[in-house]
Amino acid sequence: MSNLRHNIDINGKQGGENWSTRVTAASIDWGDESTWPADKVDVVIGSDLIYQSSIVPLLRKVVTGLLGKQGTFLYVAPDTGRDGLPEFIAVMKGEGFHCEEEIIAPPSYCANPLKSGDEEDCFLHFHELASTTYILYTFCRSSCR
Repeated sequence: MSNLRHNIDINGKQGGENWSTRVTAASIDWGDESTWPADKVDVVIGSDLIYQSSIVPLLRKVVTGLLGKQGTFLYVAPDTGRDGLPEFIAVMKGEGFHCEEEIIAPPSYCANPLKSGDEEDCFLHFHELASTTYILYTFCRSSCR
């Protein structure tokens, strides 16, 4: 969680406005709704959450359960190699969401995300960063238009 907070801090200063004070990092148990925030949220950010198709229904439930009526789900995933990703994208497009954007992530998304900046640790934990194309998806509830 400390590395996630670090990434919120460094990215929250992009574009001249410091929005990091409006962002909260939370650890939740997808299968236990009592760990979810009491109030609906405006934005959910996820990165590379799907490794098998069996998780698709649970992730859909989490995203739809967390977001408010005008909520947005920002998701980044490799363009290939994730069982269940095509199913998840199709489910989201059919669950009252529309895909506002589907673009290739800029090179900065493949930079070392570790607070320590240790390149060996980065390669150990994120060896795919340098060799994988990532896609950014922006899903918006139909009512946010």
